[in-house]
Amino acid sequence: MTDTEHQAVEYARAQVLAMLEERAGPFADADLWASWRWEPAWPAPRLPGSGGEPLGQRS
Repeated sequence: MTDTEHQAVEYARAQVLAMLEERAGPFADADLWASWRWEPAWPAPRLPGSGGEPLGQRS
């Protein structure tokens, strides 16, 4: 990772932490989605090209 890339990551991190603290951006309505739960009947998520194994089960 270059210094420029590292600085970009640090800047993005600072932006996200500020949004969290201010409850802004995608975190503005956290109380509305905080009670969301995964539906047990839904299939496990998979990444494209992962060979079809559910995440966390690749060897």
